[in-house]
Amino acid sequence: MKTESSIQGIVFDWAGTLVDYGCVAPTAVFVEVFKKNGIEISLEDAREPMGLAKKDHVRELLNLNHVKQQWQVLNNRLPDEYDVESIYNMLTPGLKKIVANYSKAIPGVAELFVELKKRGIKIGSTTGYVTEMMENVIPEAKSQNILPDSIVTSDETPAGRPQPFMIYKNATNLQVYPLSHMVKVGDTIADIKEGLNAGMWTVGYTKCGNEVGLTEEEANQLPEAELQVKIEAAEKKLKNAGAHFVAEGPWQLIPVLDKINELLKEGHTPANCKQLEEVL
Repeated sequence: MKTESSIQGIVFDWAGTLVDYGCVAPTAVFVEVFKKNGIEISLEDAREPMGLAKKDHVRELLNLNHVKQQWQVLNNRLPDEYDVESIYNMLTPGLKKIVANYSKAIPGVAELFVELKKRGIKIGSTTGYVTEMMENVIPEAKSQNILPDSIVTSDETPAGRPQPFMIYKNATNLQVYPLSHMVKVGDTIADIKEGLNAGMWTVGYTKCGNEVGLTEEEANQLPEAELQVKIEAAEKKLKNAGAHFVAEGPWQLIPVLDKINELLKEGHTPANCKQLEEVL
């Protein structure tokens, strides 16, 4: 049972956090769409801005030096906002078509939702997907009993991540306040920054998320030592972005929430715990 000095709500990301182990769906589509425009980008390129609203994601990729160079050779000019819109309009139907195929719940999510509801914690979510993309994800989530109480997409607010507007809309939908008693959980730097900008506790997922970038099968097949190197690199990246905690995936979240509850009872806030590494 929650108290006034405990976590009141949690806001999850979707791909790489609740569904789509390894955050695979968006990367493949980005590479394919850029290739159709005569531009070669790597999977690593596609992953780097992950978590942003998809139009912002396109904008960031077009701003990469090697992408601008290719664009200049092909078009005798640098990419502009018209090109951002053009590529985004190609991207949207591709993502909408495949997201349902990548909506399998990450192991541990269904059990986690049961425990959160038992504790009286409200569940929200944000995503870089837009409404029409999520229309194909929501039925899949519902069939797996992992449907949050609130779903806010990047086209419903003035701006997506790392701005905190989607968080504010979730807090309003869930009627949860203050945000220092809420937790943002995600697998990208943009997720962490979104949570910090909203004044929340932040938890970054490593093994199941975008920063490791492996499917569940690939992760299970990789030699343990190699996998650990990737997990540690993801952990460092998310911590450097300001994450209060990191976890491999949803199966490790409850102990993290218990620690946050301890910190809240001691009077700590997300802001002052940035300087209290010893308690983390």
